[in-house]
Amino acid sequence: MTRPWADIEAGYRGSGDIAAMLRLVDQVRASPYEPVLNAWTSMHDLCIVQVPCTYPYNGPYLEFRSIDTHIEDKQWRRAVDQDHAFARLERFMEQVHWIPRRISA
Repeated sequence: MTRPWADIEAGYRGSGDIAAMLRLVDQVRASPYEPVLNAWTSMHDLCIVQVPCTYPYNGPYLEFRSIDTHIEDKQWRRAVDQDHAFARLERFMEQVHWIPRRISA
């Protein structure tokens, strides 16, 4: 089930060892994307979708691996360091036409 970004941020703050994920969540929360992206966490994974959903969710979502098929060899993957994660998220959203890059607030 998707949760508010503030709840996701609080969960990562409580973990302590996931600074890169917390930084990405902070960047989403400070961006104009916050009200148009929905997310949940699975263990330490951050899963992002376009529309709110409930568990179990079997549709496409983003964990810097786009799960748009259950065939693992065909899943899109990108690895980036934490300094480039938000920019990679923006490029991904632009590539799959979720929302225009740098939407206005």
